[in-house]
Amino acid sequence: MSLFSFLKPSAKRVTVMPAGVSFDVKPGQSILEAGLAAGYAMPHSCTVGTCGTCKCKMSEGKVRELTNFAYVLDAEELQNDVILTCQAALKSDAVIEIPNFELKHLTPPEDFEGEIVNYEDLTHDTRKVTIHLDRPVKFDAGQYLQIHHEEIFGARSYSFAMAPAEGGCQDVELFIRNVPGGEFTGMLFDDKLKGAKVAVHGPAGNFWLRDGRGPIICVGGGSGLAPIVSLLEQAAKEPHGRPCVMFFGARSQADLYCLDRIAAIGEAWDGAFQFVPVLSNEPEDSDWQGLRGFVNTAIEPVAGQYLSADTQVYLCGPPPMIDAVTATVLELNIVEKNVHADKFLDASHGISRQD
Repeated sequence: MSLFSFLKPSAKRVTVMPAGVSFDVKPGQSILEAGLAAGYAMPHSCTVGTCGTCKCKMSEGKVRELTNFAYVLDAEELQNDVILTCQAALKSDAVIEIPNFELKHLTPPEDFEGEIVNYEDLTHDTRKVTIHLDRPVKFDAGQYLQIHHEEIFGARSYSFAMAPAEGGCQDVELFIRNVPGGEFTGMLFDDKLKGAKVAVHGPAGNFWLRDGRGPIICVGGGSGLAPIVSLLEQAAKEPHGRPCVMFFGARSQADLYCLDRIAAIGEAWDGAFQFVPVLSNEPEDSDWQGLRGFVNTAIEPVAGQYLSADTQVYLCGPPPMIDAVTATVLELNIVEKNVHADKFLDASHGISRQD
């Protein structure tokens, strides 16, 4: 054996407890990257060390911080060996604790070449964008992908706005909202990116419909409608008999879109299905006959009959909406592990998630 073989860094092994799942982590690779590459449903969202979704306790082993954990974790968490798996490379074999780790196989993310081939205005500030890939991508309904262009814009993450196909999808649809001052969306809404070649990485994300027999409550806001529509269009294809209430939080009637697809979901749904738009800034003198106010205030009056220990809640949209709805449903005795959220963060939150 050569001296070089002794000096060459070797892969380390991490075990996730209490699930007992183990996988190798290559030198310089994060624990999150390795887990996703192995097809495990590692908790994550932003992947860049700012959201805290991937934090967990390390009970054995040592890690190297790819970025400083202190930007996200507080002093008590740091003292108790809490780490961010997206920013932790292994220095030794290790054991981490993820209490609600889900034993679901996910398609490992891959790199694709893509081209922005079409735009379609959905509202004054939201577009459906179609990207043609060099080969089909397989994903779970509710997941997202990252796109970037080395010279024009950095990585941006957007949810699939479509149900998956059995053999994968080579044309992928995204709902993209124009963020004031956004580098990418500014060019997109100025019609400067049609035909642009982009690098695509995915799928990613832990947002999918969990198994169960209880009611489903979905809440979408803004372009956060994309993963909700993806999830429900896929679920409508299978018989399950689960009642569903879908809330759409918007500012005004001008911000409502995708209504024909939502109606089609309702027609195909195997069970009770109710669609409830809630407008927070609709003019008082308009012809709107529906609900007004913030969407979280509508949940108990509308969906009260479906609130139980078996109810699953799926939330997608801007952070204030997610936080308000989460607080509301937890006060209504929804079990915390049954609340699944995907916050659409933008550059103002330190993440290039939706700008």
